[in-house]
Amino acid sequence: MLYCSGHHQAAVRVLEDVERRYHSNVMAVCWFREYQRDRDLKVFADMLSGNKEEGISQLPFELCVSFLRQESYCTPFILLFEMNRNITEEEVTQGTYAEKLWMDSAEVDARPFLYYLQYLKYGGLGERDNQLHALGVFKSYMLDKRNMINMYHVDTSLSLLGHCYEMEGNVNAGLHYYQQSLLQGGTNNAANWHVRRVLSLLSD
Repeated sequence: MLYCSGHHQAAVRVLEDVERRYHSNVMAVCWFREYQRDRDLKVFADMLSGNKEEGISQLPFELCVSFLRQESYCTPFILLFEMNRNITEEEVTQGTYAEKLWMDSAEVDARPFLYYLQYLKYGGLGERDNQLHALGVFKSYMLDKRNMINMYHVDTSLSLLGHCYEMEGNVNAGLHYYQQSLLQGGTNNAANWHVRRVLSLLSD
């Protein structure tokens, strides 16, 4: 038990340190999805010129978190659904080469994933107030439309938020966020599985 608690505490310290390093100019970048803004080199140049801190570790970019199928053993359970997000064989054939590679992995924006991990780790330590605070920050972040411009995987992040509410025992709220995820795109979205799964729970 002490071994497990020590690991949770170490993980929480790392997550808190990561959160402190975030600032308003941090920009998300993604290997698999590309937006028009990504091609605007002036945006990148302006951000770099405005950064006064030295060292490559201080560059104001964050990569999306990616789990390959070969890393399934260390992937959070809820993200395993992302590796099997297609519902029909027709969906598998859709999209570009990069999108097909994406379908064989789990991708999530770094900041929402940070809040999700904080929720899990504070829960593991029994720090209920901090756990609820992490959930509140996560929810506020996802509901602020200004954050959408800096996200590539809104659908997955909403599913993580839904899973938090499931773990809270609020299945209806979980279903709500899974359905919100589907509004971001119903094709190749693991939320299809979550909605089916939760509806079956509610019908029992």
